[in-house]
Amino acid sequence: MYKLNETIEKAVQKYIEESDVVEIGAHGLEELGLDFRCGRILISVDEGFVAVCSPRSIEYYGGWEYIDSEFKLDAGDYRFYDREAGRVDAVIRYYRELLQEGYRYEDGKGFVNSNGLTAQEAVAAKTAVEKSEEL
Repeated sequence: MYKLNETIEKAVQKYIEESDVVEIGAHGLEELGLDFRCGRILISVDEGFVAVCSPRSIEYYGGWEYIDSEFKLDAGDYRFYDREAGRVDAVIRYYRELLQEGYRYEDGKGFVNSNGLTAQEAVAAKTAVEKSEEL
């Protein structure tokens, strides 16, 4: 049984490596429409999934316990969520939109633009400029 488990773990790790995943921590989750308490997630735009090692947090704080079981797969140490589920698709969509707007993910900081501003700082700066133009 140990050998089977080891084989599954290796296959899952290989799949993740080949899926061009990006790991997002607490500082980037809110920009993706998730509570920061959901924990670290892996996103693969190409393969259309979000994966987590500890599904308890994302299911409770993200409401992902309501995702139908046909869109979930437990493999090795991960739970994979398919983009066919609306909540998963929304996270992947938000991630793609941030990339298209020129943001990149930096661990410990969140999504930052070319000026080094986080998404939240950029919105605040834009709002401040708009208010000053109104005066």
